[in-house]
Order: sequence, then structure tokens, then C-alpha cells
Amino acid sequence: MHDVIVIGLGAMGSAAAWQLARRGARVLGLEQFGEGHDRGSSHGRTRVIRRVYSEGEVYMPLLNRAYALWAAMERESGETLLVRTGGLDIAPRDAASLANAHACAVSGDVAHEVLDAATVRLRHPEISLPDGFAAVYAPDSGQLRSDHANTWMRTAARSAGALLRFGTPVTGWRKHGTHIEVDTAAGTESAHRLVIAAGAWAGTLLPEIDPALTVERQVVGWFESVDGRSFDDTPVFQVEPGDRGRFYIQPGRGGESTKIGLYGHLGERGPEMRAGRPPDAADEAALRAGLARWLPAANGRLEHMEQCRFTRTTDDRFIIGTWPGDDAVTLVSPCSGHGFKFAPAIGEAAAQLALGESTTVDLSPFAVARFL
Repeated sequence: MHDVIVIGLGAMGSAAAWQLARRGARVLGLEQFGEGHDRGSSHGRTRVIRRVYSEGEVYMPLLNRAYALWAAMERESGETLLVRTGGLDIAPRDAASLANAHACAVSGDVAHEVLDAATVRLRHPEISLPDGFAAVYAPDSGQLRSDHANTWMRTAARSAGALLRFGTPVTGWRKHGTHIEVDTAAGTESAHRLVIAAGAWAGTLLPEIDPALTVERQVVGWFESVDGRSFDDTPVFQVEPGDRGRFYIQPGRGGESTKIGLYGHLGERGPEMRAGRPPDAADEAALRAGLARWLPAANGRLEHMEQCRFTRTTDDRFIIGTWPGDDAVTLVSPCSGHGFKFAPAIGEAAAQLALGESTTVDLSPFAVARFL
């Protein structure tokens, strides 16, 4: 019998398996798709990490822990996983998100500057920023080498003794006396504890929570610059236009293409978005509109696009916690599309919850019970 079974081996499940195995737990990880697949929301070369968080101060303790663990992972792996490019949160100067970002920086004593539009244009003329906008700049923001990080976490989990099985869909699970049984196409596995990190499929495994979860199709694209330039000195940035959505942009560095996404994208939501559909011209047009408006020199030839599946909660806040009345079951990973940067901290939290340890971070704001 296993100590813990982890369902889902994207970023959160891989981090949980790693953190559990390094604590000496006998871990089985199950993933319905192939290793490093593109059917979830953990793939895509790189991901933005922001040192101040416009989503609110409630995330700062978890973010602080994530930064500490990214640094620990770099020391252990010998790889650079977090590239500090600096980062800008841009919005109309009276926007609530900008006030949130500033409040997080102040309360967390995080290095930052508040910049008006003219100062942003002076420093970064490639960013097309109209008057009436402002920004919070954090020098420790940047981008994560997400694919490398995911691979390393799985490798580290295996090295610590975890058994990871891919191409193994879970068809159901149940409590059976003092243990948990998990059914797969290959047979039934048993464990004392269960961690569910199934992203867009979490609601199929926990029907009681499904009404609080919405699967959303998201598309990101990589575009070459129009004149072959490299944006080596341009920080990553997110911009809230004030009329629709929020673009997040990773300017191409070292000759790489610029990555852009639009939070909420085309508003395609529902269970059918688990299957999704291939990116098309409408997706490209939505992304190009953002580049044309905010970073026009990056609006060149399309390299390629990829779709993700975000799993959004009704309050867009994460779920990290044990199931009410049954601490043998831990749920993580419905992260509303902005969770990757927290992966090592969420993995640590999942391991601590599953093994009955005290958590490093207060997880009460992310409890399952608020939806039940």
C-alpha cells in the first residue's frame, strides 16, 4: 500500500509528489496524459512570476514562500529556473488592481517603484502607454522556465522514490475502511492518503465541488518582432486596458519570440473546454490586438499558439486544503489560471496537509469549505 496517491502530474501534482517523496512518503503519482503533456495549464516554456500581486495581499505569504523554494530548487538543481527581468503591473492610475499591487509591495516591504505613464515611456519607449495610466515596478519579478522546472520536479520526485505513471486515467476513487482505493484502467491502487491535483478534471473526481469550478479555454501565442529586435531590457508586464480583460506579456529576450496571453481570452467556458479546440484565426486576432496596442514592435510573424485549460473558482482564488470532515483527502490546483508561480509552495502545502504536518503558510484563505 502507498502512503499517498497523487492524481494529476502537472506543476502542482509534480511539486506535491516531489515534496512528499523527499519527506520519505511512499508516493504513487497518476496522470491520464503523457509526461509533459499540453492538455493542462503547466506547459508553455515560460511563465510570469510577479513579486507584487495585484490579486491581493492574501497571496503574499504564499508568494514569499514560493520565492524561497524557487531559490532552493535552483541551488539543488544547479539550473536557473527564475530569470529576474523586472516586472510592471500597468493599469489606469485609479484602478483597484494597481492599488492592490502597491499595497502588497508596501505591506510586504518588497522593492518597488510607482511610475507614471511618462516615466514608463521614457524608460521603455517600446511599450505604448497612454497618459492616464500608471505602473508598479518590481525588480524581482520575471519569468520562470516552467518546462524545465516541471521536468526537474518529476526527476527529483523519482530520485526520492516516487513512482510516477503516465497515460493512466483515474476512473474513480472511494474510501474503504481506513484507506483509499483509486481505480484506473490498469487496476486498483490503495493508499492511506489522497492528493487531487487534477486541474480541469478536479470536478469530475469531486462532484460536490464541481459547481464552484469553471473550465476555461485559454490561448497563448509567440510572436517574432517586426524588425528582428530583441527585448532584452524590457520587463515582463501585465496590463489592464480598462475596457476588457488583462494582457500578460513576456517580451522576447535573446532573440526569442514574445509570448502573450489575454486573461479570460474569448470567454469560452464549460465542461466541453476540457477537450478544447485547436487555436485559430480568432485567437490570433485577440492576441495581436494586445501586441498592437501595448508592444507594437513585437507584433510580427506568428511563431505558434498553444491552448491551456484554466480551472477558475467562483471567487478566482485558489483551493488548497483538506476535504471538510476527511483530512485524508487534499485538494489543490484549481488555481484560476494564475497559480504556476506558486507551484513549489503549493506542493509543499499539499505534502504537509497529506502527512498531517503544520503548514508553513496559513492556508485558511484557500480552504475548500468556502464552496461547500
